[in-house]
Amino acid sequence: MEKNVMQAAPEIKVKTKRFLLRKGKIKIRFALDKSRGMITALYLKQRGTVEPQYFPFMLTKREKGEEIRYDAALDVNTEKMAVGFWDVVVKEETPEGGHEAILGGLSAKLKLMLILFPRWTRTRDEHVIYPFVNGARQFTIQYRKYDKRYDSYRFLFKELLALLVYGIGKPFWDRKRLWLICEKFSAMAQDNGLYFFRYCMEKLPQEEKKHIFYVIDKTAPDYEAVRQYDENVIPFMSFRYMIYLCAAQYLISTDAIRHFYIWDSPNSIYKVLYQARKHIIFLQHGVMGFKQCHRTFHKSGGNRMALFVVSSKYEQDIIHNYFEYDRDEIIITGLPRWDVLHDTSSPAHKEILLMPTWRSWLEYVSDEVFLESEYYRNYKSFLTNPKLFLLLDKYDVTLNFYIHPKFRDYIGLFEEEDLSKTGGGQRIRLIPFGSEPLNKLLMSCSMLVTDYSSVAWDVYYQEKPVVFYPFDLNTYESQQGSYMDLRKEAFGPLVYHEEELLLELEKYMKNDFLEEERYKERRAYLLPLRDDKNSERIYKKIKDARLGKKFHIRGRL
Repeated sequence: MEKNVMQAAPEIKVKTKRFLLRKGKIKIRFALDKSRGMITALYLKQRGTVEPQYFPFMLTKREKGEEIRYDAALDVNTEKMAVGFWDVVVKEETPEGGHEAILGGLSAKLKLMLILFPRWTRTRDEHVIYPFVNGARQFTIQYRKYDKRYDSYRFLFKELLALLVYGIGKPFWDRKRLWLICEKFSAMAQDNGLYFFRYCMEKLPQEEKKHIFYVIDKTAPDYEAVRQYDENVIPFMSFRYMIYLCAAQYLISTDAIRHFYIWDSPNSIYKVLYQARKHIIFLQHGVMGFKQCHRTFHKSGGNRMALFVVSSKYEQDIIHNYFEYDRDEIIITGLPRWDVLHDTSSPAHKEILLMPTWRSWLEYVSDEVFLESEYYRNYKSFLTNPKLFLLLDKYDVTLNFYIHPKFRDYIGLFEEEDLSKTGGGQRIRLIPFGSEPLNKLLMSCSMLVTDYSSVAWDVYYQEKPVVFYPFDLNTYESQQGSYMDLRKEAFGPLVYHEEELLLELEKYMKNDFLEEERYKERRAYLLPLRDDKNSERIYKKIKDARLGKKFHIRGRL
């Protein structure tokens, strides 16, 4: 299990003198002892991409005593930046040689100033750029589209007013002992959060469920899934919600704590306080096996969980070994959505679900970059392959292509008219994210084709075959990494080329989609809990946890 574990990028700590961000211009002044080496260049580097962009700072330096003092400046208005996170990196010369490192050393005082007096700047192309303050003392910049609802001093005033109202009535609000439940971006209701919430609404007595609320943007399509429980549904970012978020006893989510607030919002005292004070119960949205996330959810990081839901001792070992949680913080309960998961596939309407996961290095890229990616070329080629249509037609099978929510904006690039040219338009369905519940597709399919998506566990849970198509495995292992050794531990065949995949599909079609015996045997230790008691177990664990108050503002400001 120690193979290919992703490590944090190297970092160089400096003494911060000044950090300014104004009208799209970034200015940094810092010092470094001569004995530690010399910085020869400073760049803004795009994070999480295979081929990142670099924008150089103008760098000047002067010696003072035993230090070298550096001044760096960059005007982002003159650069064509991609949306996403950007790190300030240096090229450093040391006695051991030259290397690249992330610039660290953002002082506690300066970091506190960025929180108390948030600053962002609107660029000429209707984007905003601002320092992203997290648990580390690094210089990280975020660049994204301007949002007039939240990128204003008027919204900052709303935050401060919510803090004031909560502070004045704190004993009243705290007595409510609120549990807030949400899913991705507080805009979804189709995953473990929804099913845990439904369990609470339908199985608990009124006195116990009255303090439990589902958080969702009521303009989102998924609001329909919780509308019937409207008394216990609270509109995302309403003033009442902002007070409840201050008062909440527990936050319960399929995702990180940031999903309870405006996604990628600038720094503010409100945001820092709610994140620093709140216990989060992590429901997950899939078994932790194929995607390394320990740097995101590590116990020592800003996304620390109070309780971490898992499905087996196998998964508990992963969380204990790599995320460094104590075993009593990792609760083996199973996932809430599995309580209602049952096979609805029909021999008369055979379906294959093709659902790849996302790629961190393609998140936020332009359509032009996405069209050139290995990801797009492989799936577009497969979906338009005439041999695929002939197979589907021969065995009377429909193939449903469902793209990951993080790539939902790219579904239009897999144009249906291209499928029609091969005759596949009648057999292949492109399903936009949110148009059909994912759980329904997982239950109705006869088998799954994926690369590294955690939905493989849902299909395996139902005793249906899974075929893994990790055509970019080497890139994935270098950029993302997996805890499972897919080549040895996968619970379905691995194929790396389109022709191999077609052969594997035909084999399963011929055999009425029967699962192979060698993969059945692994279910006993990979998925030992297979009943309808997962939400019940989670609820009892939360009730019994008696977690103390979480007052600290994590470690280092």
